[in-house]
Amino acid sequence: MVYPAKPAVVQTFLTSWLCVCVPTLAAQDWVVTGPHAVVTTDSAYASNIGLEILQSGGNAVDAAIAVSFALAVTRPYSTGLGGGAFTIIRFADGTVVVQDSRETAPAAAQTDMYSPHGANPLGVSHPSLYGALAVAVPGLVAGRHELWRRYGSISFEKLAAPAARLAEEGFPVDEHYVDNANDALALYEKHQGLKTKCGYVYQQHLRGGAGAKRGETLRQPALARLLRAVGEGGADAFYRGPIADAMVSTIQKLGGIITRQDLATYKVKYRGPIRGTYRGLDIITMPPPSSGGIALLEALNILEVVDHAAIARRDPIAATHYQIEAMKHAFADRARWLGDTDFVQIPQERLLSKENARKLAAGLRANATKAPEAYGVGRGLDDAGTSHFCIVDENGTVVVSTETINTEFGSLVAVDEWGLILNNEMDDFAAAASEPNAYGLIQSSNNRIEPGKRPLSSMTPTIVLKDGSPYLMLGGSGGPRIISSVLNVFLGVVDYGRDLATAMEALRPHHQWSPDLIYFDRQPGDDLAQALIQRGHKVAETRKTGVIQAIVRDGAVWKAASDPRKGGRPAGY
Repeated sequence: MVYPAKPAVVQTFLTSWLCVCVPTLAAQDWVVTGPHAVVTTDSAYASNIGLEILQSGGNAVDAAIAVSFALAVTRPYSTGLGGGAFTIIRFADGTVVVQDSRETAPAAAQTDMYSPHGANPLGVSHPSLYGALAVAVPGLVAGRHELWRRYGSISFEKLAAPAARLAEEGFPVDEHYVDNANDALALYEKHQGLKTKCGYVYQQHLRGGAGAKRGETLRQPALARLLRAVGEGGADAFYRGPIADAMVSTIQKLGGIITRQDLATYKVKYRGPIRGTYRGLDIITMPPPSSGGIALLEALNILEVVDHAAIARRDPIAATHYQIEAMKHAFADRARWLGDTDFVQIPQERLLSKENARKLAAGLRANATKAPEAYGVGRGLDDAGTSHFCIVDENGTVVVSTETINTEFGSLVAVDEWGLILNNEMDDFAAAASEPNAYGLIQSSNNRIEPGKRPLSSMTPTIVLKDGSPYLMLGGSGGPRIISSVLNVFLGVVDYGRDLATAMEALRPHHQWSPDLIYFDRQPGDDLAQALIQRGHKVAETRKTGVIQAIVRDGAVWKAASDPRKGGRPAGY
């Protein structure tokens, strides 16, 4: 499918700098209404850039590319050109495109490369997490350029230009940026090898150890150069030539294993969507190597069998108990079965069958939970390094995309002369047998390291149809809490009948099967906590959650919400 270009209008707009004005924010300014088109991201600057693209004649794919580049500037600890993405597009005629531009293991990667006796050139505590050995081959630029090549209506250079200008001129950083920069600063202080040999993030974002201050202007001239070079030269400029040479030189100098051949041979993949139903709604979500789609649908299938909607109306505490039980089953199966389907076989049909849900639901008890081993075999993440956005354009095309560099500021390694922060996606593999990754997940051999393989992810970009038309679009960041947060907001809208803002603000339980703990985003009420404890659940003291971006159809208009937990703001017209 190709959109018609609107060159006359677009040329006038994009030859000058678009003004990204972020006004003083009022109560619930994280929700907007738009009769024509809406954009929701975790950055007001990125949302406004996307909206300007749409208003000036671009389509949802054009806006998605511009938003993605803008997020690399404003949320550099979450995403960027050194990472990867999952993207789902649904066109107005019902055509669905699912793109996997996830990072891949280098050709020299080995299953036991992170063993206690393996290489650790920077002397870090976890070489799968910090340093150049943690870097997987980035896929984001290839994915965005491929989407533009197929569906874009504005030149790639002009889609990269607003982000490049924003990086060059700068913007005031917010509290979320400062918090993540401070967390990264603590890591540099702990790992002196990183601080002395991987200076870009430490100097640029952590102010040489002084720390970032809310409201100060962040300018990134090297990143602006990178964005302009990619805008002009497309994917080839990134995966071949001076940028690729600098990337490989930096990685290998610091003990990493990515080669020029790894970059030159990276391929974007297109996959069939995961489809399911819930109470008459049709759901389109991401297939493996995302675990999010299967886990979400398995949990929803169980909840449909027990009639969660009816339970929620009469006994919200019981409904929360059943939701937790469904999540435990979904995460147990995630840990046991899921991986990259190019390398392993997954019993997807069985996991997503309504019959499987009926069997699992039959074993649930209204007033008690069960021991962890009753939910599956094996074990089954917290994440600052992910970002999600949703876009709907005037034509009815919908784009949902989740992109990441894994944990905050990725591997903490960057290509200095290009301002390119590199991912640490190798830690999303089962990097060491029987040892948890950064998010506490112990995973099966289905997710072991193999050359060219893509690590398992919790990203869950999702489109929900009602009567055949887009109704609810959502996704998030937050490691495994992406899955539970998407589930929470979905149930808030669909089963509890809440408006989108109220569904976003509602209490969010999370259980990932292992550890056997319920995490909430904030202090639960005593009545809820005690009722869950009486059923045998364990409630964690730690507060954790994901960050959701969502759009819902409300009559004749779209309503878009950016989770206030990360300070994002939507835009619409």
